[in-house]
Amino acid sequence: MGAMTRSLYFNGPRSLTIEDEPLRAAGPEDVVIEALVSGISAGTELNVFRGLAPQWRQHMDPATRLFLSDGPSDWSWPARYGYAMVGRIVELGSAATGVKLGDLVYAYAPHGRHAVLSARAVIPLGDLEDAELGIFFSNLNTAYNGVLDANLPLGADVVVSGLGVIGQIVVRLLKRGGARTIIGVDGIDLRRDLALKGGADHVLRPGEDKVAERVRELTDGRGADAVIEVSGAAPALNEAIRTVGFNGLVVAMSWYGGTFESLSLSGEFHHNRPRIVSSQVGTVNPFLGPLWSVSRRAQIARGFLDIYSKDLKGFVTHRVPLQDAARGYQLLDQGSPEVMQVVIDYRS
Repeated sequence: MGAMTRSLYFNGPRSLTIEDEPLRAAGPEDVVIEALVSGISAGTELNVFRGLAPQWRQHMDPATRLFLSDGPSDWSWPARYGYAMVGRIVELGSAATGVKLGDLVYAYAPHGRHAVLSARAVIPLGDLEDAELGIFFSNLNTAYNGVLDANLPLGADVVVSGLGVIGQIVVRLLKRGGARTIIGVDGIDLRRDLALKGGADHVLRPGEDKVAERVRELTDGRGADAVIEVSGAAPALNEAIRTVGFNGLVVAMSWYGGTFESLSLSGEFHHNRPRIVSSQVGTVNPFLGPLWSVSRRAQIARGFLDIYSKDLKGFVTHRVPLQDAARGYQLLDQGSPEVMQVVIDYRS
């Protein structure tokens, strides 16, 4: 019998198991990574866990980029998922280049004790002081991409709606980029406190505070130049449309797994001419021009791992071993107010 590994499988909505299985042999251009930690995403991954991702029901036509309901879906149960693994290379294929044995790397790989993938697909983390920091590489790319999509002038007044991990990073990048006023919106006390520590000038509680009205009070009646909407909640997108000023910009960073009964495209949307753009991390803002690419963005994001290391480390609130991963998903699924980032720790 060859080498064995342990892997996490989604078996249906909100159902997962940990399975012992043979480790796939590495090809000539592959590497084998032994995981140290992996991060559970509270956004996209949670919607996959809940069974809300469109790929469970539809397939995306690569030619038209349309999601279609005829034919088989892109995904089926059981399935593996996850995209924030940090580990060390323990085996190199004969033709693998760009990395060496023992390197600390980031991989867009599903949760499990090992990953086997092309050497070209891993991101070397160099001398990163703490492997746990590496799980935030995707978060930093996503947050930075949203700020690039906002294309903000120096001195802008910006609202960040949703102060989970990515929203927290957005707040810090906006502060670094010279926003004049940063207003964070979230219903959880811990998240609002962290945003203030990270550079937000004001924080608001949705429902309790009249967000659109309060933002106008703070911006001389104009409203925000941009609202970066990170929560993925349909009511929050509606409030973002109300909150942004005339001809302002709403950046929708998350994808919305719920329904849109609350969405109004009559009042503020019709009369105030807001622009809504989707910020999808697979590409960069085309208006930045040909010098900007996904790889350039990734290099800059890697630098942010060092710059914001103390803050990122503080975002980790829960660590679970692989066999107890279900508890981590449940904490996120229930919206526990004390939870920020859940890490699966393979080191124990």
